[in-house]
Amino acid sequence: MENFEQVQESPIQELLDNNPELAKIYNERSAAHKIFINESGKILSDGQTYEDSPRMRALVELADTIRENLPDLQDGYVRLWRGNRQDEVGHNPSYTNSLEGIALPFLRHYSGALSYIDVPEEELEKYIAKSGAAKGSEFILPPEVVKDVKIVGFTPEEADEIKGKAKPLSETGRENAQGKGWTSI
Repeated sequence: MENFEQVQESPIQELLDNNPELAKIYNERSAAHKIFINESGKILSDGQTYEDSPRMRALVELADTIRENLPDLQDGYVRLWRGNRQDEVGHNPSYTNSLEGIALPFLRHYSGALSYIDVPEEELEKYIAKSGAAKGSEFILPPEVVKDVKIVGFTPEEADEIKGKAKPLSETGRENAQGKGWTSI
């Protein structure tokens, strides 16, 4: 009888294959990260909880590695994330505080670049998405804030080039009835 057992690929391998800048960060990590499980049996990561699964564990490990490779967050600020399409960095205003639960899964689907922005915690409430969004996790930022996003894994010069090639959604043909032509995260 033949052995039909297949080697299962890492749940994030496609994400890393499509984002060599993240693969470099991930592959250079010193060791596997400790996953914290709360009393309810859920993964606790960066103040949020997620169902415990191999896919989520892999995303949490990647997210922790990314966080460790970025500048420290200043007191009084919150870091927001976006998994972008290839042509929207610095234009799409939808951001999230959930790197592993929202931004990385969307990045896998969109195949663009991972961006982030640090915003004052006191201003966060005015940016919260009110409908069609994960409650308390999605934010709509003003254009003057979005233009200053940073891109994970790229030099400042490479990031400027990526942002320079990006276009407002109105020029890409992806329209949405939710307003201002943007899709949510």
